[in-house]
Formats: sequence, structure tokens, C-alpha cells
Amino acid sequence: MTCYQVFSYTEYMSEKTYHRYLFIITLVYFISGFINITLALLALFCMITPFILVYRNRRLTWCHSVCPRADYLNKLGLISFRKTAPKWLVSAKMKRGVLSYFCMNLMFIGLSTFMVSQGNIPPIDKVRFLMAFEIPWSLPQLWFIEGISDVLIHFSYRIYSIMFSSTVLGTILAIRYRPRTWCAICPMNTMSADYLKRLKASN
Repeated sequence: MTCYQVFSYTEYMSEKTYHRYLFIITLVYFISGFINITLALLALFCMITPFILVYRNRRLTWCHSVCPRADYLNKLGLISFRKTAPKWLVSAKMKRGVLSYFCMNLMFIGLSTFMVSQGNIPPIDKVRFLMAFEIPWSLPQLWFIEGISDVLIHFSYRIYSIMFSSTVLGTILAIRYRPRTWCAICPMNTMSADYLKRLKASN
């Protein structure tokens, strides 16, 4: 199946309202970290696909109808206080701040992974919240894969930590304010919207 067919099928499923069950993907993703941490690299698909869909559709298809996390946050509407978020929280300055922090984390991940590959630092084997606060327990690894390098394990934990941190923040905001408050400042949303503006400007 080609990439074009994959994305067409995804949109077809969304149009048929099956997107209501996309939240399951979010739950399965975090469970996969308990199976084998390298499965955390599936998150890279969620980081690349939004831009492919923007290029193809000239709209924010991922954010509006395909993102599993957005559907998960919508489900939290059942327990949300549904208060309006303060303006500073969803301001352009906050969006840029969150995006800058996200990019800084990616740079740190790349640098630390390189240093692990050179033997300069040991690989991490625990999840970290906001990249700095180590969760004081290890993820059980139910599926042992022989021969996985320390570099790949380190990189996987770092990616899982990013997804964990953003989901925790999104959950807190969804309960405190409206369900999809996180979406307003999500780095993928900000970058996708900027990319869409550039595409439209170039036409």
C-alpha cells in the first residue's frame, strides 16, 4: 500500500466518524512502552504525518480530524471543568514558548544520543517528565529483543518522555480548562499552521 493510499484511508475512516476511537491509539502507545521501549519510536510517525497531510490537503487534517491525542483529550470532556483558559495560556507568545522548548528538547535528544553513541555518557533507562525530572521507577519490558543498542534504547526513552510529558500536560489542561486547550499550544499544531501559511503564500 502506498503512502497516498494510507493517508486516503485514514481520511476515509475519519469521515465515517471512526475517528471517535482514535484515542485508543494513544492508550496503546503508552502501553507499548511496557512491552518494549523501542516501540516508542512510533511517535515519529505522529511527528512527520501532520506535515505530509498539510502538504497534500492544504489544511490541518491531522489536528482537526486524525490526531489520536486530540481524540483522547476530547474524551476527557466527561470530567473537564470546561473553564475558558486564560488568554496568556493560549497566546501567540505561549505557543512560541512551547515550540521553542520542544525544539530545544529535540536538540538535546540528538546531542545526548550522539554522546551515548560515543561512550561519553550512559544511556538513560527511565522516563523523564519535561526531560529533567526522572520518574522513580522503571518500565517493565515484557518483550526482550536481543541485540538492541544502548543508543537506540536511550533515544527511545527520550522520545517516550516527550510524549509522556506533553500528554500529562494536555490531560491537566483538559481537566482544568476545555478538553482541547493543549491543542492551542501544541508544537505540532503551531508548526503545521506555519507550514500551511507558507504553502498558501507560495501559491
